[in-house]
Amino acid sequence: MAASPPSHGRFPRALVAITASLALVVGLASAGFAVQWLSLRDEGTKDFDPTQPRGATASPALETGKCADHPCNYLLLGSDSRAGLDPEKYGTNEDIGGENRADTIMLVHTDPALEKAIVLSFPRDLWVEIPGRGSDRINAAFEGGVGGGGPQLMAQTVSNLTGLRIDHFLYVDLLGFQRVVETLGGVDMCIPAYNVNTPGWVTAGSPTGEDVQVYIDAPGRIVDPKAGLDIEPGCQQLDGTQALAYVRARHLPCDAIPDFSRIGRQQQFLRSLINRMLQPSQLVQAPRLVSPILRSLQRDRDFLPADLVYLVGQLQGLTTGAVEFRAVPGFSAWEGTKSVVQMDPSADRLFEAIKDGRPISGVGTQLVNTPPSEANTTVAVVDANATDVAEEALAILSQAGFDVSPGVVPATQAPAGLQAPAIVFQPGQSSYAQVVGAYFPGLELVESARLRGAPVAVVVAPSYDPSPPSQGSAGPDGACPDVAA
Repeated sequence: MAASPPSHGRFPRALVAITASLALVVGLASAGFAVQWLSLRDEGTKDFDPTQPRGATASPALETGKCADHPCNYLLLGSDSRAGLDPEKYGTNEDIGGENRADTIMLVHTDPALEKAIVLSFPRDLWVEIPGRGSDRINAAFEGGVGGGGPQLMAQTVSNLTGLRIDHFLYVDLLGFQRVVETLGGVDMCIPAYNVNTPGWVTAGSPTGEDVQVYIDAPGRIVDPKAGLDIEPGCQQLDGTQALAYVRARHLPCDAIPDFSRIGRQQQFLRSLINRMLQPSQLVQAPRLVSPILRSLQRDRDFLPADLVYLVGQLQGLTTGAVEFRAVPGFSAWEGTKSVVQMDPSADRLFEAIKDGRPISGVGTQLVNTPPSEANTTVAVVDANATDVAEEALAILSQAGFDVSPGVVPATQAPAGLQAPAIVFQPGQSSYAQVVGAYFPGLELVESARLRGAPVAVVVAPSYDPSPPSQGSAGPDGACPDVAA
């Protein structure tokens, strides 16, 4: 591989915060860890006042346990700070003009009445009104950083935009991300082959921060030198460095709008982690994770044990379907010389549904010119008398970050008369079926209005032997999956 200079690109940090909370549920709910929690109560905490949308009547101060009884909104933030990392590999904060940029912005909404969490991603270049600053990209609201009022200003910006009160915040930087993933023992993920881009020319960064092209001669790899990504497709365990590179990548073949594709990979990664952490064998290991995970995050002082227990506890015993992923819909535009994302008017329906506790429509499930994220793709496995094969297929889907809440279902769910293993999808679900197809090369995609239960299903039989996802692609000749218009 040709050598590439240190990466100076922007990249997301905060998405493991909710997964870290998942790992805490057993430890925090155990009286045996009360003393340990008290010793960590103020670890990494910052001052923060809950925000109300502009013009809303102020509500009473938060009471202990409020989030266990009423809807709550958690703001998850991540910056591209290089603090504590190898400058030869990642560059320095000076290289990127300082550390006070939020490159991951997520809102997690919990509601006891719904028994689920909604994770809403905001494009970092979303054009918004920042209180006291005027119009700018939303990540500019983090100016000042985590220790200089950045979370407060970002929370007020998000609150005004969505009409939602922000109750708490969690923050993690690059080093914190790596540490959390390492604490979890790495992440098992299945990665599709349609983004393979070697051998060939790829975009890297020069020492002066300009884009340059370098040639990679190693075949069959997914590479983004600006993110530090260099992996094979297929099922594998990612360590902290590799996981970080995967969620920061922005220059892969199917990335028509890089930030939108990156949001999809963030959500895929988070869903994969949630799928793993909801397994009983993982939950029993949670107590040992409390201390190292808390020391990798920063949060507001009122983010109490009861809040953490509730944020996760409502998911315990449920399936991965208890988490819904959405992204604020938008489209590329220009404001003067700035390339930005203008919010689509349909976003208002999304915000209103969250605020009113109503079921959310399909708004924000697929972004413009971007293949659907695995996290927003619900898949069943139809077992046609092939129990072991069905469980193997379900494991691939789970590690790939799909919503596998339908699980393994009987053959009666599939259309009658299907003669061979296939990926069956309901009308209008072709792009989602193509994403599933990337993980099961060789299976025919079959549209059928007679598919029951899930919008997409992998139908397996005893004769079917799942091929490694690294041997396939989403479409003919390695084409990218279809995208939203």
